[in-house]
Amino acid sequence: MRVASRTVFDFVLPNGSTAPVETELLYRSEDPFAVTMRFRAGGSATTWVVGRDVLAEGMSRRAGDGDVRLRPHSSRVLVLELVSDRHMTVFQVPAGTLRKFLDATDRLVPRGTERFDADAFLSTVLR
Repeated sequence: MRVASRTVFDFVLPNGSTAPVETELLYRSEDPFAVTMRFRAGGSATTWVVGRDVLAEGMSRRAGDGDVRLRPHSSRVLVLELVSDRHMTVFQVPAGTLRKFLDATDRLVPRGTERFDADAFLSTVLR
């Protein structure tokens, strides 16, 4: 089972202006701790896998201390920072859209009830 949402995040350019980026959020009950984010712009696509707990925590306070960080900017906007070896990408995220998505993931797999199926994981990795 899965939850998917298509939305637009605003990519923050170095000069502070923004550009819209089509974004797909995907959550699968088979991988209950992760959210996949697919960003599409200018004919290219990039995928990041983010911890659902980082997204949930980042709704109300600074979260994440690695490659993915999320924090509130205002009551309606969150700031998402994705850090790679080469650069940091910053997005403005609509808080209401992310909240609705996370609420839907919670209805599918309530937070705190996630289970990691090691046998299923190993069977896909060792094929």
